[in-house]
Amino acid sequence: MIWLLASLALADPLMTPLSEGEAAPFAGRLFNDEAVVSILTMKEFAEEQCTINAALDFSLQLAEKQHQIDYLEIEKAALQTKYDAMIGIKDEEIEILRRNSNTKRQSWVFFGGFVLGTSASLLTYYAVNKIEVSTR
Repeated sequence: MIWLLASLALADPLMTPLSEGEAAPFAGRLFNDEAVVSILTMKEFAEEQCTINAALDFSLQLAEKQHQIDYLEIEKAALQTKYDAMIGIKDEEIEILRRNSNTKRQSWVFFGGFVLGTSASLLTYYAVNKIEVSTR
């Protein structure tokens, strides 16, 4: 079929009107008017079908890409909402920690821990020295 189409495309078209019973002046195929109309109609139909298929493929690709864009926009909105909620929670935690932290109290806790630790060390030293003195 392709060979036939290629040879037809390269050959010069020969047309001679014939009446019934006349001999053809050259070798080839003989078509009546209905066959010629059918061939031309099939060609036009094939061109139209190709155009329709190309438009359909383009529309399907366009719809697929639009679907992907819509999905990504929804995903972005969801992630933005999640991020905003997390930032709000962190801000609340920071505010609670600021309200509950008291620098004066922290100083007293540090000073009390220092005094208690020093006292415990001195008492242990004193107790160990008393035990040594009494055992001698």
